[in-house]
Amino acid sequence: MNRLFISFVFVVLTLSICAQEKPLLKIGDLSFSVDEFNYIYTKNNALSQKPVTRDEYIDLFVNYKLKVVEAMAQGYDTLPDFKKELDYYRNELAKPYLNDQKAVDEVVKEAYEHMCYEVDASHILINLPKIPSPEDTLKAYKRITNVKKQLEEGADFMQMVLKYSEGPSAKQSNGRLGYFGAFMMVYPFEKAAFSTPVGQVSEITRTSFGYHLIKVHDKRKNKGEILVAHLMKAFPYKANEVIQNQAKIGIDSIYRKLQNGASFNEMVTQYSDDKQTVSNNGQLPWFGTGRMVPSFSEAAFSLSENGQISEPVKTQFGWHIIKRLDSRPIKPIEECKADILQKIKGDERAFAGKKATVERLKGEYNYTINQTEFQAMKKLVIQKSKEGNLVIATQLKEAQLKPAHFDGGVLNSEDFANQAFNFSMPTEGLNAFDFQFIWDNYVEMALLAHEKAHLEAKFPEFNYLMKEYHDGLLIFEISQKEIWNKASNDSLGLNSFYEQNKASYRIEEHFNGTLYFCKTKKVSKQLKKALRQDSALTKDSLQKVWGDQVLIKEGRFFQNDEPLLDQQLWPSKVNNAGNEYPYLFKVGKKVEEAVQPLEAIKGQVISDYQADIEIMWLKHLKEKYQPVLNTFAL
Repeated sequence: MNRLFISFVFVVLTLSICAQEKPLLKIGDLSFSVDEFNYIYTKNNALSQKPVTRDEYIDLFVNYKLKVVEAMAQGYDTLPDFKKELDYYRNELAKPYLNDQKAVDEVVKEAYEHMCYEVDASHILINLPKIPSPEDTLKAYKRITNVKKQLEEGADFMQMVLKYSEGPSAKQSNGRLGYFGAFMMVYPFEKAAFSTPVGQVSEITRTSFGYHLIKVHDKRKNKGEILVAHLMKAFPYKANEVIQNQAKIGIDSIYRKLQNGASFNEMVTQYSDDKQTVSNNGQLPWFGTGRMVPSFSEAAFSLSENGQISEPVKTQFGWHIIKRLDSRPIKPIEECKADILQKIKGDERAFAGKKATVERLKGEYNYTINQTEFQAMKKLVIQKSKEGNLVIATQLKEAQLKPAHFDGGVLNSEDFANQAFNFSMPTEGLNAFDFQFIWDNYVEMALLAHEKAHLEAKFPEFNYLMKEYHDGLLIFEISQKEIWNKASNDSLGLNSFYEQNKASYRIEEHFNGTLYFCKTKKVSKQLKKALRQDSALTKDSLQKVWGDQVLIKEGRFFQNDEPLLDQQLWPSKVNNAGNEYPYLFKVGKKVEEAVQPLEAIKGQVISDYQADIEIMWLKHLKEKYQPVLNTFAL
């Protein structure tokens, strides 16, 4: 008994495994799997208003694939336009797979956290040229390291600014930047400032400008944004005290008038020197801390109520009186995520998702560098870079170096030459930093290209999506040829189809015209009289006169549509339901049951004809390809 049971189980398992190995559908030389069927069934059934069972969906799947196979047999998948459109879809679908969303979410979260605070900091800058040589870089790094050492030994930060900083305003402002928020500095500087505790000096930070040391004086919560208007009495930049005092006398006089009840808007119109804002009563765009000069910003944010006016405030542009109009806090992250993503595109954070993906791929593909060949290639490129791209390309091809490899590929010097040097070589040549930058970009490109080429094999959902786009484009093209264009252009066939199916296009007896429902008999009489006198009166004009005393309906009405109309036209069909508008008169005519003319319903007939053509076409395709179903696979 046990032996019999074991034999039975073995047979069942064997049949089950064999069923799984066989495809669900074969059409000619092409096979379609159960997994693909399940994917399409689940997706489309979820979107359908009338879900069907898997068994019911099989016929739809077979018809779908028959059209695809026929389109391929006719060569639609080889057409340049098809390939171009499919490539476009593939590139769009591939983007999320090549851009680590977790890393993107992290930089968005970090940016939002920075947006919620403001940092007051000073900095020391040691400049670097736009294209620094190794000597430039080393010299600048030694200088900033020396400054950092002195600070660690107790030197005063401001004295170090005055002595060493090469920042454009180091001497005038002692390196003080004031309060700033997210996206107001280059990203490495912003990150260093926000991650350094109050009262401390940052680690050495490199940006595109050079090396920085940042001292954080304060951190505070972001006050959000403020909307203000201002009245300005201007003086020239770096004006002498006499001119500045003249402007001060003028602004003080205006301020006294405001205190005595003068209109702010009128004062702006009469006296403000900011001609760009006068026409808008002095109103400026919304701004946050750090977007305006500090003295103006601090005065504006010190106003606690809408409508409040500041005392005169001095900036390098002149004297101002500021009126608060409105304020708003930082929005929740969900509301400003799109704005953050847009801003991130403008700095190094834009590459966070791609860089994280590349790092992941290096691990997945066991990316390794052959240091001997890598250093040989680096030396060759730097030495020959002053001689131009052609010399580098020739030397790299001849060298036949293989500086790196990964599972599925090799990075060699010839490919590096062909793909990484599509730019004009600077006359001064390349340094080690330049070479590393070019190499890193090449590695990134190579790994991402390899990953992109293998997405279908690696991610089933991507594979099915691509098949869906592939099949959808093919079906659209071949349906246009075999169904839609035939039905639209074949006037003889359309007429013949209409004549054969006239019974389907009969329309029941009905009333065609306008129904006027009235609440009272008096209103009904008045309305009839008005229409007799002027039959061109519109529905809107009648509604304006009688308001809700009248209800007007226009169109085609069949039996049982309107009880009062039934009483007048089809007494045997009377519906005694109550009606808020018990009085009805009509303008129009009763139309007898008849076949609708082709021109009146041409769109419907074309649609029906297309469906008929499709049925015949699918019948032909089934006879041509003899599809084989393996229902045991389900």
